[in-house]
Amino acid sequence: MKQITDNFIKSNNISVKKYILEKDLESCFQTKTRCVILTCIDYLNGLVLLPYRKNMRKMAIYCCKCSNNQSLSHFISTSPWRPTDLLKSVRTNAIKTIGKNGVLILDESSIKKSGNSSVGVSHQYCGNLGKKDNCQVGVFLAYFKKQKRMLIDERLYLPQKWIDDKARCFKAKIPPEEIKFRTKHELGLEMIDNAIEEGIPFSYVTMDGFYGENPDLLTELENRGLTFVADVAVDTLVYIEEPLVGIPEKKRTRGRKPTISKVLNTLSTRIDSLSSSIDGWKLIKVRKTERGYKKVYFKAIKVWRRQNKLPCEKPLWLLISKDVESNDIKYSLCNASEDTSLDELAKMQSSRYWIERAFQDAKGYCGMSEYMVRSWNAWHHHMALVMLAMLILLSYKIKFMKFHKISLHGVILIMKFHNPLKVLNAGELARILNHDNDMRERARASRLKGS
Repeated sequence: MKQITDNFIKSNNISVKKYILEKDLESCFQTKTRCVILTCIDYLNGLVLLPYRKNMRKMAIYCCKCSNNQSLSHFISTSPWRPTDLLKSVRTNAIKTIGKNGVLILDESSIKKSGNSSVGVSHQYCGNLGKKDNCQVGVFLAYFKKQKRMLIDERLYLPQKWIDDKARCFKAKIPPEEIKFRTKHELGLEMIDNAIEEGIPFSYVTMDGFYGENPDLLTELENRGLTFVADVAVDTLVYIEEPLVGIPEKKRTRGRKPTISKVLNTLSTRIDSLSSSIDGWKLIKVRKTERGYKKVYFKAIKVWRRQNKLPCEKPLWLLISKDVESNDIKYSLCNASEDTSLDELAKMQSSRYWIERAFQDAKGYCGMSEYMVRSWNAWHHHMALVMLAMLILLSYKIKFMKFHKISLHGVILIMKFHNPLKVLNAGELARILNHDNDMRERARASRLKGS
């Protein structure tokens, strides 16, 4: 493998500021004020360059050249720029960077939070912990093609208890038009519709079992002419013979005449019973890994799914894959065309893996879960900037990959070389420590006064 040289590092002077100016992203912040753009750059530098606990306090100390904690807080919490405008630019540049006809992946991510003031926080299922806990839940859309992936859109889920508590909503500064209950499935469909409206060229949509088990969502995707791959649970019922629906004849002289439509010629079957047969399996390589290729035994069966206890009109594929190493079995429904090859169907089923990698990138490299804000605007501002940070890192990685193999972590190291964190002198450190002591004394005095 070609070795990276010090000349290569020195010649690639890269920065957040350079990317924003080159891509003309200043217009997204609805201002010509230089201070706002510089504050944005400082915040992004904090997300990318700080190694951990990427809060505004540390950003102000180590990353800001002209900003402070107060200006960063104003930029995230109360500044009027629209995150939707920035995200639209992010999506446009993401397609140019990753390539057309990629895959949209729908999933959610939970972030644990203490207290009850952070917008949308509630005792609900937290995927990261595998149990219910106090957390915020965001529904996200990722875009993926050929191992290049990133998050491109988001929605914050508001539980019903938040919608019912209008005073709490206004305290969190939720816009009046957003104070309405929407399920996670509706939020996901809203993002997919937005991608269609913006003309994002994607091949299909994939999702996990929580979304795949919602028949209304799958029907809405079919009505839009979209191809989907949706994971489903092992107890999902399908028909393996073409069902005939009608009103059964009256068999007895007594009683009412039947009026409810039923399936007349066959019974539904649990999908896990269809994986017991050894017939039809094919060994397929679905993607490259650091330890070689991930292989699965795979087969696809034509079935009819159910909705409202009746079969849907059109058949679709039931995709069944068995991991070669762990023997874990995965089931998915897919409405791809009948001439789609088994190899292609297997790769389509495995593509949801990449949103997990996108979440790892967002949380590990871009501070997605390290925010300390409470309001509606602040949450959406932060998530939009996280996605911009992901785009910047991915763009530079692709640029470097033309010459050397490099990871996102490697890109960050090169950025740190050209944009080092601030080194504090004795006077600056003394001011910071004195300020911290003053804040602790004020907090202590306030607590004592309250008691």
